[in-house]
Amino acid sequence: MIESLASLRQRMSDPELWDSQSGVRQTSTLIIALLFVVLLTLILSFDALLPGSRGLRDLQVGSLVEEDIYSTRDITYESDALTVRAQQTAISAVEPHYDPPDPSIARVQLNLAQEILAYVANVRLDPYGTRAQKISDLNAIAAFTLDESVSATLLDADDAEWRAMDAEINAVLERVMRESIRQDNLAFTVEQLPTQVSLRLSETSARAVVAVISALIRPNQFENPERTAQLRLEASNAVEAQTRSFVQGQLIVGAGTRLSALDFETLQQLDMLRGEDTRWQTLARALLISVSIMVGVALYLIRFQADLVHQPLSVGLFAALFLIAVLGAQVFTTEGEFYLYPAAGLTLLLVSLARPEIALVSGIALAVVFGVLTGGSLEAATLAAMGSLIGISSLRRTERVNTYFVAGLMVGLVNLVVLTIFNLNAIAAGESARIIALFVYSLINGLFAAASALAGMYIVTLLFNLPTSFKLVDLSQPNQPLLQRMLREAPGTYQHSLQVANLSEQAANAIGANAQLVRVAALYHDIGKMLNPAFFVENQVQGVNPHDQLNDPYRSADIIIRHVIDGDKLARQYNLPGRIRDFILEHHGTTLVSYFYRQAYDQAEDPESVDISQFRYPGPRPRSRETALLMLADTCESTVRARKPTNRADITAIVDEMIDQRLREGQFDDSALTMRDIKVIRTTFIEMLQAVYHPRINYPSLPPLRKEANPLPDAQSGAVDESSASSIRESSARAKGSAVSATPPSFEAPADVPLLEVPPLRRGTRSTPANGGAQDQSSSEEKDGDGIRD
Repeated sequence: MIESLASLRQRMSDPELWDSQSGVRQTSTLIIALLFVVLLTLILSFDALLPGSRGLRDLQVGSLVEEDIYSTRDITYESDALTVRAQQTAISAVEPHYDPPDPSIARVQLNLAQEILAYVANVRLDPYGTRAQKISDLNAIAAFTLDESVSATLLDADDAEWRAMDAEINAVLERVMRESIRQDNLAFTVEQLPTQVSLRLSETSARAVVAVISALIRPNQFENPERTAQLRLEASNAVEAQTRSFVQGQLIVGAGTRLSALDFETLQQLDMLRGEDTRWQTLARALLISVSIMVGVALYLIRFQADLVHQPLSVGLFAALFLIAVLGAQVFTTEGEFYLYPAAGLTLLLVSLARPEIALVSGIALAVVFGVLTGGSLEAATLAAMGSLIGISSLRRTERVNTYFVAGLMVGLVNLVVLTIFNLNAIAAGESARIIALFVYSLINGLFAAASALAGMYIVTLLFNLPTSFKLVDLSQPNQPLLQRMLREAPGTYQHSLQVANLSEQAANAIGANAQLVRVAALYHDIGKMLNPAFFVENQVQGVNPHDQLNDPYRSADIIIRHVIDGDKLARQYNLPGRIRDFILEHHGTTLVSYFYRQAYDQAEDPESVDISQFRYPGPRPRSRETALLMLADTCESTVRARKPTNRADITAIVDEMIDQRLREGQFDDSALTMRDIKVIRTTFIEMLQAVYHPRINYPSLPPLRKEANPLPDAQSGAVDESSASSIRESSARAKGSAVSATPPSFEAPADVPLLEVPPLRRGTRSTPANGGAQDQSSSEEKDGDGIRD
């Protein structure tokens, strides 16, 4: 089952299928739009359509009211809810009834005090007890536990001081226990004890007296529950029946609030809970909202993002994500606090999957829907819209996980601002508990937005194999099996791909294209060359060219051209995203393998019999700025590498020639690449290629050494013998001869910049692998394999 779904997904994402059926693509987009309207309507009217919905007839106490409810007529009625509320107020105003203080409790405590004091006196007079033993005896008193300092005071006091302390404890305890002491004011009574002790005692003795008395004081007045209940019943019975009045058109309960028992009673009195069915009105309103959103988004796409109209798979994915977000909003507004709903999560996800413009339009549409779901709340709509806007502006490096949480933090901060704006009155009224809770919700909202975006990206990447930031980061790792295979089987192509990746990335950043996508695509664009690496110049051993042995321009051209087709097959085999396969198929466009075409033309007895279509890449031409950029980077890098320019002017001439040639061939007609973009790309290429292929310094030879010194070999002294020079000239001639159509006959290094051409380092010969990965060479590269430009 899983394999069948994967196969279907691969077939549906095949660009050739959609290219050959443009009418099918437009029809599919239209079907997706209609399905979007239907599903969005059902989600918005979900509560009204299902049994037990939140229609007016089904409202219960605690239900969330979606619309303002007004009185249908004048009414005055006795409100049981108001009467109960008034009775509860009267009952709460009755204080508990207490019986008079119980004097027996005071007598018991005084007797206990005298027994304890007598025991302390005996301990003090014990002639055989040590100090430690006496303290231990005092701690054995069951009525209380004395602090060590208090025990020391009781033992160390002289007889006069002790007698004063004994008399003061009895006097103060008796005086205090005569007063009314309740459980709720016991602590206060204990706090006032120091003021009751005689000032004639020393401070240490007074603290000891207070400690003993504090442990002996007990409550002596208690509540009478029966009498209290009787008094409260009398107060409740004394409350008169309460009435409530409304006039026709008066607001009963506002939208977005919970229905209280009092309001529910009013709706019952007005017979409004048995009113007419409003489900069809709710459904009609949901349909109007859905159609408005669909039409608005469609007009925007047609006007500003026309290429998306012809990408039904992308449109379907974006529509599905939007519907999921709306469904989440429906749940949050039904069951929870709408400040917790991470509306910005959708826009953060769409920034990663598509473009900021698409994310912005979706964020605005979601804010409208969110406002409708919260009963027309401007606060909720503003919260969603501002969070989405700040999230889009804050999320820049989508390949980095931490940037999502930075964007989430910014969303949380703007939520705090929106909360403050709409709740200034509540803040001024001192509703601190509620405002603090909302502040916490707003910050959590930002974290939820970041987490939901990351989770959504992971799921989308897993299900649809899209080139998301996570997927691109994974594909760019050098330990990827396909890249490792290319490094082993076609090392020259691997190095060429790295150069093209760097070149493309910098140019994409300069023109505002998707630099991460272009870089990763450049790493894989020539994987098809792995199947026949020896037929491509960057992988050839010096002086060994298989095309010379073939001596068949048709077969050679077929091998060169097939690296695009083979690359697409390898991409499918290794499950590369369809967007990466677009680069493999389009990076040569429909250009001509000109060298072998000329060779076939020259060898044919009848030149008119040569079929030029056999020497042309199958295409399609680049259909995006990114694929067009890769085409230019590929052809410029390979041509500059083959011609070995000696100064900036030569590099500039090569880049200008390649750009002009592609423009004349119409390769960029479907790519949306502007002349301004091309101008920026040209400047970037020249700067980077000059840095990579700049001329080396021609170091002067060493001065003559003294006779007694050992002479250095010629290679060390900087001299170049005749055989070496001859080898260099031959290598240069071979390189020039292989660059057939791209190199003008008059091309040579200027005399004012002497530069010796150093032969490349030898590599061990390698048989052609049975299979390999591919990366397409520049679309009119200096012979895509044997040094000849296609």
